[in-house]
Amino acid sequence: MKVTYDPEADIIYMVLRDGEIYDSREENEDVRLEYDKEGHLIGIEIMNARTNLIAAIAEEISREINNALQTR
Repeated sequence: MKVTYDPEADIIYMVLRDGEIYDSREENEDVRLEYDKEGHLIGIEIMNARTNLIAAIAEEISREINNALQTR
């Protein structure tokens, strides 16, 4: 996997596997998924990355803490 970040555009791009982009789908206004001809996910583009990734990381940390507290 290769990850690049463009700080001026605030976009993270993750290449999951090599291949030519055949199709793409917007998951929401900030996330685009890219697929090869066989339908394999080959890339993920995240716009407004600072906001989106911080929110996702905070949500995951909160979920992990809640799970840990419930198992006590």
